[in-house]
Amino acid sequence: MRCISKKNKLGFTLLEMMLSIAIITIVSGSLVTVMIAIKDSYLTTYNADDSTDYAMLYAQGFENSFLYHVQHKEKGEWHIKNHEYLMCNGKEVFKLDMMKVTQKGTSTDVNKWLIDMDYKWDKDKSMVTYTITVTDNYYNPGVVRCKYSGGFLVPQMIQHGRLKVEGTITASGSTIAYSPS
Repeated sequence: MRCISKKNKLGFTLLEMMLSIAIITIVSGSLVTVMIAIKDSYLTTYNADDSTDYAMLYAQGFENSFLYHVQHKEKGEWHIKNHEYLMCNGKEVFKLDMMKVTQKGTSTDVNKWLIDMDYKWDKDKSMVTYTITVTDNYYNPGVVRCKYSGGFLVPQMIQHGRLKVEGTITASGSTIAYSPS
């Protein structure tokens, strides 16, 4: 049988305490780094999803408005005003309320997204193609987060199994105009 003497002290030595504090510091530093990486990953995914949603909504608004005007044989001219409004013939077709952000490095409140659209008319295929660029305005200069490209046939211009143009479409910059014949 062992005898426990009063000379044995209970508790930690200075070396054990310093080693424990060093281990806790290293582990907590690693955890903070992992938490920051997770947060950055979340924000990157959120921005990518949000910018894609904006691009798709503006694309759908443009397609619907364009097809409506062609169907009713009305003249139309589309453009993006102030990176916010999809306009046709000076009237608002589509607008999303965007959140405001303070631009990095400044104290200016600006819209989170800058949205630009470019269009092309392929007369031979009776097809409109477009590209929507969504730029994250938080950074100065902005960072392009999404380029969304699409296109659609204009069914009213297709007759007897072949494509036929019934009007003219002119495009310049970010404006497209359709004039029925």
